[in-house]
Amino acid sequence: MNRKEFIKTGGRILILGAMAATAGYLVVHKKVDTTCSVSPACQKCGQFARCELPQAAETKQNEQQQEKTP
Repeated sequence: MNRKEFIKTGGRILILGAMAATAGYLVVHKKVDTTCSVSPACQKCGQFARCELPQAAETKQNEQQQEKTP
């Protein structure tokens, strides 16, 4: 293995490691999540304000209706 191949292989391994570390970070810190719990628990979720899933939308709509009802 010459120096050029060594550097090329090292770069590829470094990029692959960085991609794996980034994916791991996102999964561990729950930045990537496509599931949502049942509506009553939605309000406690850290993603609630930005969530576009049907359960969250239903919860937001129910909150608005409760605010309008005297």
